[in-house]
Amino acid sequence: MKKNSILIAVLIGLVLLFVATNYFKKTSSVNFKSEVIRLDSSQVKKIIIRPSLATKEEPIIISNENDSWEVAQGTIKTKANQSTVKNALGELEQIKTEQLVAKTKDKWGAYQLTDSLAQCVEIHERDKEQATKLYLGKTTYKQSQNPGYGGRPSMDATTYFRIKDNPKTYATKSGLSNTFKRKFNTWRNSEFIKVDKDLITQLKFETGDKDFSLAKKDSVWTMGMLSTDSTKVAQYLNTVQNQSSSQFVDGFTPKDKADYKLTIQSNSMADLIVKAYRDSTGNKFIMNSSQHPNVFVESDSTGLFKRLFVNHDHFSK
Repeated sequence: MKKNSILIAVLIGLVLLFVATNYFKKTSSVNFKSEVIRLDSSQVKKIIIRPSLATKEEPIIISNENDSWEVAQGTIKTKANQSTVKNALGELEQIKTEQLVAKTKDKWGAYQLTDSLAQCVEIHERDKEQATKLYLGKTTYKQSQNPGYGGRPSMDATTYFRIKDNPKTYATKSGLSNTFKRKFNTWRNSEFIKVDKDLITQLKFETGDKDFSLAKKDSVWTMGMLSTDSTKVAQYLNTVQNQSSSQFVDGFTPKDKADYKLTIQSNSMADLIVKAYRDSTGNKFIMNSSQHPNVFVESDSTGLFKRLFVNHDHFSK
């Protein structure tokens, strides 16, 4: 009888231990999840990226103006790369806390989360007075157990972060900090020209040497009284329909007349004009297009400039 009582007591103890363990696990899980950042990307109106103080860089401000994202740093404000901003918002919206790694502020330094080392992403949402401040610290990498494309080894990233002044440090399986460590120019809209090649009816080249033009009539391209190489014309139209550049030149003041000018005409839009100016060295060109009149980019003689400004002989048979 005494032996049975002991067994029953042990059994009851084990049951109570199991119940208590699962209870605290669930309680801990609930508390843990409550710390995860929650936001609706459609409600975000502004993001301020404050680099760590060690970089001495100015904040990058991304704001939604008339349903279009713009980006600014210092005195420069311009159209943002819409896809880049939306992808960054998507990463914020889907962030999942994988682990609570520390509970006190004295551990921040180990994860580069002090005010001087961390990068602060300040998220402003509509109808919310206070912004959510997400501090991003170091990112570590280790080889993934799941092979990448083609069986190649891949790496898993873990980023450490904290929220506002909460002393706790969390880990998330992502390279989130790298997303927001982008330089200002990588947030900018890199589109230089974009046009439907099938609607183009005329190309005018003013090169300062030998000006010429191409015109399309009944699907046939001619160059004055001369016929053209249809393959070369098609290749050029494929090139000119979509060009981009992130080699931005800020603060440039163009002279009265461009050294090179390309005019693209169609029946469905205003003339698209590309201008190129030689820089002071004569080895590079500063270019802009009428689609983005306040944006200037740089090109050497082998890059964007060469793709757009071809000579008369290029189209000859």
